[in-house]
Amino acid sequence: MALSDTKLRSINGKAYNGPAELTDGDGLSVRITPSGTITFQHRYRWNGKPVRLTVGRYPSTSLKDARIAVGEMRGLYTKGVNPKTYFAGSTGELTLKECLDNWWEKYVKDLKHNTQVLYKSVVYNTMYNEFEDVPVANIPVSAWVQFFDKQEKLNKKKARVLLLQLRSVIHWCISRQLIPSCEITKLSVKNIGKKPDVGDRVLTYSELAKVWLALENSKVFTSNRLLHQMLLLWGARLSELRLANAAEFNTTDWIWTTPSEHSKMGNIIRRPIFEQMKPMVERLLSSGNKILFPGQELDKAIDRSSSNLYMRKLRESIDIPEWRTHDFRRSLVTNLSSEGIMPHVTEKMLGHELGGVMAVYNKHDWLEDQRKAYELYADKIFWHVKQLG
Repeated sequence: MALSDTKLRSINGKAYNGPAELTDGDGLSVRITPSGTITFQHRYRWNGKPVRLTVGRYPSTSLKDARIAVGEMRGLYTKGVNPKTYFAGSTGELTLKECLDNWWEKYVKDLKHNTQVLYKSVVYNTMYNEFEDVPVANIPVSAWVQFFDKQEKLNKKKARVLLLQLRSVIHWCISRQLIPSCEITKLSVKNIGKKPDVGDRVLTYSELAKVWLALENSKVFTSNRLLHQMLLLWGARLSELRLANAAEFNTTDWIWTTPSEHSKMGNIIRRPIFEQMKPMVERLLSSGNKILFPGQELDKAIDRSSSNLYMRKLRESIDIPEWRTHDFRRSLVTNLSSEGIMPHVTEKMLGHELGGVMAVYNKHDWLEDQRKAYELYADKIFWHVKQLG
């Protein structure tokens, strides 16, 4: 039978010899002492174990407030978050797993898909089962140091990235009053791991021509080959083109529009489909398939790992210094800058937003200037291709 304020008032502060527990519904109940002290509790199971969570004491916590609190805790439960985190601000007893759950549910889920994937692959997957059942505020700095010592032995660059991302999680939890503090904030990023390499590789026109020829001569899956030839000429990010679908390509105005969900920075990117690119775009669209670069299944885009594996094998067949697909972007900008192409044009070619006031007021994409720059770039590469041939 559901509780009522009338019943609770009749019991509160008076001698009581009835049942020690009365239930209300949805896991809410009250525990009653012989002296008539009434405490609201929420009962549920977590990781297969029964949990009894104190909600508040009557009458300072009303029946209405207790029901609201339990309703919100049940909402957390359905999302896979331990209901005890509802009171984390006052107790400060969240474990690292619970911190990650809160951060993911209330912050990361609103971020772009690509950012979610990055966080999940680094900090979430690595840390989720570490320091189990220990309040994160109680983990000593020595334990954090030992943990990152092990991470450095596995991968120094990843260890530093992991620390940076984990500190972001902790600072977010502290700012939301979920935990009072955490000793990980005492670790200096400079003393953990190794700073990721800043790319500086710029391929010359001759080197780009060698890559182009290697792609042309490759007998491996056509979807991968054409994808990387277009990346070489457009200087787009891999995800922008790999995930592209037919609807993004306007063959009336010859414009490729990358939607915000495929863009790293969450912005819409417009690039011209220039003269040398048109035959490749037409070839893709003629297939009639919505997904332009399918993997093993026609309705799914080729995955990143397959794309990277393809290029790793291709690199082994080309006699030029170490390079990566992402270096196509730097090579495009650097080579075109030497040709006199203005920075605001090359920034748009890379899909970057302009800085300062221009980012707010100037939405022009300089498509015609982009088109001329792309055609110049392609002409230069194909001239070197002919020389090598």
